[in-house]
Formats: sequence, structure tokens, C-alpha cells
Amino acid sequence: MSSIQVRLDEPLSPELALVCPELAQRARQLLPDPSWLAPFVQAEASAPVGPLGMLALGCASIAISATPLALLILAQH
Repeated sequence: MSSIQVRLDEPLSPELALVCPELAQRARQLLPDPSWLAPFVQAEASAPVGPLGMLALGCASIAISATPLALLILAQH
């Protein structure tokens, strides 16, 4: 293990952090606490989709998938 004393006044390249564990550790120590950067937000549960909604989704999926095929078949005739 080496005793490298480097001031990190400018950004450290990811490649240098990969090859020098001491610099990587020093850079990690200088990072801000991530807990205040992105507060935890709890998502609300969405309403369950009923049978009519599932049927509409299925029909829309089939229509979106089958329309280009039908247009190709009609264009060849």
C-alpha cells in the first residue's frame, strides 16, 4: 500500500479511481451525504385495473399489432 497524499481540487477521472484505490477512497470521503440529495418518496398504490380495463388494453394491443400487418397485406393486392 502506498501513502499518496493528493488534494482533490479538480474532478477525479473514473479511470484513475479504478487503478488507484487510495484516490478512490479519498474521493468517496469527499462526496456529500446522499441522503439529503434525493429524499425518499413513497409512491401511492395505483387503483387495480378491472376486467373491462384489461379487455380494452388487450383489444388496443391487438389492434396496434395487427394494423400494420393488415395494411401490408392490403397493399400487396
